[in-house]
Amino acid sequence: MITLIGKSLAKEGLVFTFYGGSSKCESCRFSRTCLNLEKGRKYKITSVKKVTHKCPLHKEGKVQTIEVEPATIRTAVETKKSYKGSTIIFRTQDCELECENYDICHPEGLYNDDKCQIEEIGPELTCKAGNNLTEVILSH
Repeated sequence: MITLIGKSLAKEGLVFTFYGGSSKCESCRFSRTCLNLEKGRKYKITSVKKVTHKCPLHKEGKVQTIEVEPATIRTAVETKKSYKGSTIIFRTQDCELECENYDICHPEGLYNDDKCQIEEIGPELTCKAGNNLTEVILSH
């Protein structure tokens, strides 16, 4: 996917979450290219193009053309479902904010009912709620 990002952020390998644009973006002629990503999703820059455009909202006054792909996301799934290469329907875990694994169990960039593939398996996690969880890297 081709999109635009602030020139100072345009670095291959950068992972970012797309939060949408400013209300000022709506009248910009580049808004269809700049705002073509899904809100709340994480993306990884795979290529930085040479084309730049003026943009009064970014620090250097320019946006850079980039190519992105959905980023992989670190999270936790039930151990019995954690097989490398398998496809799962993602669900956040029921746990409390005080849990040390809360952020991994509720990752930014994934929504309940997302269809994902397990790319990597990590260690088992200690869960205060008593769930048997394993850390995984998911692609969607």
